[in-house]
Amino acid sequence: MIALAPSLRATALVFATAAAALIAAEPKTRDKAPDGFYAGYTGFALPAEPVLPAGESHPSLWFRATDLPTLRGRLTADNYARRRWAAVLGRADLAQPLPAAPTAQDKTEVIHKYYGAASMAARSHAVAALLVDDPAAADAHRQRAVEFLLRAYDGPIFELDSNVKNGPVDEIYRGSWLQNYAHAYDCVQPTLTPAEDAAIRERLAREARCVHENLYRWTPASPHNHLSKPAWGLGSMALTLSGHPEARAWLARALEASNRNTRYFFSGDGLYREGTHYLVFSLTNFVPFLWHYRNVSGVDGFTPFQPVFEAMVATRNSRGWLPNLEDSYLRPTPTHLAASAYRSAPTALHSTAPLAEILAWSYRTADLGPFEDERGTSGLNYTGASWDYPLELDELLTHDPALHATAPDAAPNRFLAGGQSVLRSPWSRRGPGQRYLLFHGVAVADNHNHDDQLSFIIEAEGQLMASDSGYSRGTYAGAERTAWYNQTPAHNTLTFDGKPAGRDPSNQTPLSEQWTKPGLVVVQKTEFALPKSAVWKRAICWIADDYYVVIDRVFAKQLLAIQSYLHAGRGTLARTAAGHTWTYPADRYGAAARFHATVIAPDAGLTEKSGELTYIKGDYAPFPYLEIAWASGASRALMVLQPAAAEAPAPFAVADRSTPTHTACVVTTPTERTTIATGAGPLTLDGIESDATLLVVRRDLGGQVLAHFAAGGSYLRVDGRAMTTP
Repeated sequence: MIALAPSLRATALVFATAAAALIAAEPKTRDKAPDGFYAGYTGFALPAEPVLPAGESHPSLWFRATDLPTLRGRLTADNYARRRWAAVLGRADLAQPLPAAPTAQDKTEVIHKYYGAASMAARSHAVAALLVDDPAAADAHRQRAVEFLLRAYDGPIFELDSNVKNGPVDEIYRGSWLQNYAHAYDCVQPTLTPAEDAAIRERLAREARCVHENLYRWTPASPHNHLSKPAWGLGSMALTLSGHPEARAWLARALEASNRNTRYFFSGDGLYREGTHYLVFSLTNFVPFLWHYRNVSGVDGFTPFQPVFEAMVATRNSRGWLPNLEDSYLRPTPTHLAASAYRSAPTALHSTAPLAEILAWSYRTADLGPFEDERGTSGLNYTGASWDYPLELDELLTHDPALHATAPDAAPNRFLAGGQSVLRSPWSRRGPGQRYLLFHGVAVADNHNHDDQLSFIIEAEGQLMASDSGYSRGTYAGAERTAWYNQTPAHNTLTFDGKPAGRDPSNQTPLSEQWTKPGLVVVQKTEFALPKSAVWKRAICWIADDYYVVIDRVFAKQLLAIQSYLHAGRGTLARTAAGHTWTYPADRYGAAARFHATVIAPDAGLTEKSGELTYIKGDYAPFPYLEIAWASGASRALMVLQPAAAEAPAPFAVADRSTPTHTACVVTTPTERTTIATGAGPLTLDGIESDATLLVVRRDLGGQVLAHFAAGGSYLRVDGRAMTTP
């Protein structure tokens, strides 16, 4: 951005050691919520009082007239800018005639594409008119932008009802169309005749009025993205037509509606509960609005949103991808679109560098290859808004080639109060030896949710291993989404009498605790919303910065049938003497690798099954997974998970050392031996004496204790020596 960012206060990531308070009662169904429920989560909001400028001025949304020389100089500053500028000119094609308006009888796709393409073309021509060097070309682009604006919202848009979900004029599209036309008008307004200006303002105001009047009719209950996206668009139009007598009411409604979304669907530390697909989909509207509000009215909305961008960095994997949890596909981190707003913002992610440099690093080091491949095949970009949102134009306007990219220097392991814990190798490490695990325990929201509580995913050795099945094959409406993808068996989690944990929407984040020592990290999350009033504790141990042990303990006074699921990505599965091994070829998602799993669950049955998986829309296929089933009133199970390079030696030796009172194993590697046990009562095993309900003792082959953990007991002795316990 051209305008310098005001000083932004730091918003530190908060570490989770306890559950978020349940402020409002939980809704009984997914369709209704009690009064106050949507205001009872930990999210954030912008100030509710609308702020308009003293006088309407153009251009002002993204830049001012005095910024144009600097912008022109940046168009060819580097390959990044040159490619984006070429894309803008490609959309501002003077050789293309103005398209004919559709009718209400046309197909949904025809109508949708018309409004999206027309609004993007209007904006692209308007920007080109200000930035091209040739005066004749500039005038031609200006005239074409005016022609599009004079036809804005022609056709059947006001005959059709946006309440028809997935219809051609769905309100989620209208937010982007508003912002496109707003910027187009902002660019050409100083050159308009009074008659042109009045005609265009009448068209734009009609749509703003329609959105203002219908926001809560279109989305009357849950404040999900169908409320916030058109609200942010309405806000941008209010700032554009700030002299209009209704502009203040429009902006007030936009802030009110979008704040309902950010209070409920975002956690206080930035996690978005509709999943990362809808986070990026929403970002295409909230980032433009934040720039517009700051540039036009001087209101800094970026500070409240700072945790959102920090959470993107905190939860990205080594290739810069956000997880495909909930209704999501894999997504890169488009943090570059907001980076320059945080030039003077300190961040918990770095000891000295501003957040701007961290956000620049997150995008510049992201592997965009799979997303560009998909774009080449389908023509769709990663935003989910390809027919409505000109990504390259916003990238061009927010690009600053002088902005330095700096990797975080904060501890790589991140524990977010919103419910996700990330255990990872150093921030910039890729390839051999790389490790990343995300442990998911976020309060259940009421839109785009999957039954995936306390699930986990693993990326290691540069390959996606323990996996989430994703959104669906390709559409929200696909039958496979509700038959498989959002059901519990499609995730690395448990069912209880066939039911998921914590299915009902809630403002309560599962209890989360963590203990960190060199070479041993233990994270435990607890879920109380289970059938028959049972309690489930899942602990994940990261041992020697290498392998993982997942420990499930279910406490119930009545018998429960329990199923545990282990999905491991796009590999082939083979049973081995040591357990099960998935083998991955080198593909668009990573390097050739292997993933070994050993299940320690006495009296449990283990079945190999097949289920569909989608990382990127349209790229789906069935892959093998494991189901572990048992029945117990107080059950325990361990899974030892070892990522490995394709040519690595044989898996570690895992010995089942379970007793009638404890589930236990000993993992022996070429350099050390680790004992893991969970149960009740005194235990004597492998030189260890303890009454802890959960313990991990890591020793070298000579018996020296390297790290240890014990919880739920009063003593721990290793080879006769007393050890401290948490």
